[in-house]
Amino acid sequence: MFRIGNVQLDSPALLAPMAGHTDLPFRLLCRELGGVGLASTDLLNCHSILRECPRAMQLAATCETDSPLCMQLYGNSQDPLPEAALWAVDHGAVIVDINMGCPVDKVAKKNGGSLLLCDPDSTIRLAEKIVETVTPRTGVPVTAKIRLGWDDDCIVGPELARGLEQVGIAAITVHGRTTRMFFKGEVRHEGIADVVDAVDAIPVIGNGDIKTAQDAQDMVDLTRCDGVMIARGSLRTPWMFRAIKAKLVDGIDLPEPTMLEKLQIIERHLDLVLEHQNERMALHRLRSGIARYAKSMGHVKPLKEAVRTAETSSEIRSALHLWMDFHREREYEGLQHLPCPPHYQVA
Repeated sequence: MFRIGNVQLDSPALLAPMAGHTDLPFRLLCRELGGVGLASTDLLNCHSILRECPRAMQLAATCETDSPLCMQLYGNSQDPLPEAALWAVDHGAVIVDINMGCPVDKVAKKNGGSLLLCDPDSTIRLAEKIVETVTPRTGVPVTAKIRLGWDDDCIVGPELARGLEQVGIAAITVHGRTTRMFFKGEVRHEGIADVVDAVDAIPVIGNGDIKTAQDAQDMVDLTRCDGVMIARGSLRTPWMFRAIKAKLVDGIDLPEPTMLEKLQIIERHLDLVLEHQNERMALHRLRSGIARYAKSMGHVKPLKEAVRTAETSSEIRSALHLWMDFHREREYEGLQHLPCPPHYQVA
C-alpha cells in the first residue's frame, strides 16, 4: 500500500503507540483481527531499555508473529536516543519512531515528547544524529510522531516536518492537535494537510479522532495523507483496522461484528494476556478494558459488572461463556433484538 523507507506495509491502517495499552497481547489481538499495517510498542524510555529494566522489557516484549513492529522511543538531545534506537533494532524493530508529540507530563517534563516541538532546530539536529546512527548501519528507517505545535502561537508542524525529511526521517505521523489541546476539541484536518504540503516525498500519516472506517476515509480525503494511525478508538473496537483497510483499499464497507463475535474477541484478548503475561495482568487488562469494549455492545451492564468484580480469570471466562451461549442460541433462532441472559436480567 505504501512504504516507510525500505519497509513495505500491506495496509494503511496503523496501530499507534499508547502508554499503558499497546502491550504485546493487544498488538497480537489487533493483528489477528486483520488490517494492521504496522503496530507500535508502548512509549519506551531510552535509559530504561538500555538498562533493560524489567518494566521496560515488558513494554518492549515481542514475538515472531508481532510483525512488522515499530518501537517508539522518547527522550531529548541529552539522552542516549541513538544507542536506544540501535537496541530497538537488535530487539525486533523494523521501524524506530521518535516521540515528538506526547503531551503527558511524565514524558514532556523530561524535555521529551511535545517539548521537542518548542525548539525545531535542535529537534531536527537530534533526529539527524539518530538517523545517521541507525539507518546506514542497519537499513532500518527512523520516523517521527509530532503534533501541530505547542499551542496556537507555536504551530511548527510543517516547518518541523520539512526539516525532518531533509535529515532522513522516513515518515511523519501527525496528531492534529496542539499540545495545549491535549485530547480535547476536534482534530484539525487542515493542520495535517499543511504538513502533507510541506514534505516532498515521505509519507505522512494522519492521527486523531479516528473511531470508524468512515473517519479514516474522511481523514484521507481532507488531508491527502498516505495512511492513518488509530489510537484510542482501537481500544473499544480492535476490529476496526480490517474495516479501515477494506474501506480505504477496496472501497468496501464491512459489517459490524455480531455480539457473539465481540464476546469471542474479548475472550481472545484474555487468552493472549494469559499466554504472554500473567494472571494479575489478565485481571487488570480485562477489568479496565471491559468498559471500553462495552461501548459498542449495547446493554451489557451486568456483563461489565461481572468482569469488573471477577477475582480470577476463570470467573471472567465463565461470565463471557454464559453470554456467548445465550447469544449463540439467539443468533441460531434468528432473533434481531437480543436481551441479556436470564441470569443477568436487571429488575
